[in-house]
Amino acid sequence: MVTLVGVAYRGKIALDDITVEFKVESLESSNGMGFGVREVVTLKGQISESERVRLERASNFCPVGQAMSKGSIEFEDEVRWSSGETAPASPMPDDLQPLAGNIPAIPKGTVSGMYLLDTKEHDESGAMTSEGEAKISIRCGNLTRPSRWIVLGGHSTDGMVPGPFPLAHSGWLSSTVATLSRLLPFGTQGPDGLTVELFMPASPGGVASSQANAAEGLVGYRQVQRRITVPGTSSEIPLSTIQAALLRDPMSITYKNGGVLLSHEVVVG
Repeated sequence: MVTLVGVAYRGKIALDDITVEFKVESLESSNGMGFGVREVVTLKGQISESERVRLERASNFCPVGQAMSKGSIEFEDEVRWSSGETAPASPMPDDLQPLAGNIPAIPKGTVSGMYLLDTKEHDESGAMTSEGEAKISIRCGNLTRPSRWIVLGGHSTDGMVPGPFPLAHSGWLSSTVATLSRLLPFGTQGPDGLTVELFMPASPGGVASSQANAAEGLVGYRQVQRRITVPGTSSEIPLSTIQAALLRDPMSITYKNGGVLLSHEVVVG
């Protein structure tokens, strides 16, 4: 969403407002991802068809979106055991088979994004310095009742709200932890001490470069290191077992392969 605001500003497109709706669906898939997303972006303003097409392309290539739709994240894994042992977990053996067992499914639901117009930031000359924030409403079912959350995110003064990538990566982290906690043989101690961390350097060209790539329909590849710390020793929980469990993680599959989008529409309303 904030990517389109930036692209419109730099391209002098009269984008007055924007909303985004996502529908998350559970799927049976051969690659194990288990879910797909339908996206509808609604633009408001005096926008020509050529401008709509340009913003549609930017929407298809926004940095976070392309991470999950085009596999633009290249990540390396490192495993640490509480015993102090450390081992690289990438690349995985070609003949490694996914670990058997039941894992939590990505629940079906909806995500709605509403742009907060008054959160744009400008310098003394009137030039936009930050695209502003979005209010994100998340709804999904759980075992007992529907669940709802509201999250703020976007491009704002440092420390005001999390950026788009930290929000997306929090979902990746949660998925990895949930998968490993279900599949790994922790024994009687359980998964206490299991942690997952992600490290992604800032984009070399910053926000402006990322938005320029989006406007031109270019994939911007990013490097991420994932560090997984598990309790015990490498003999109790072998590296190959951890790697096999990671092959089952829905969000890891999504980041590696892309293809999460089932449909994508950009309309002027």
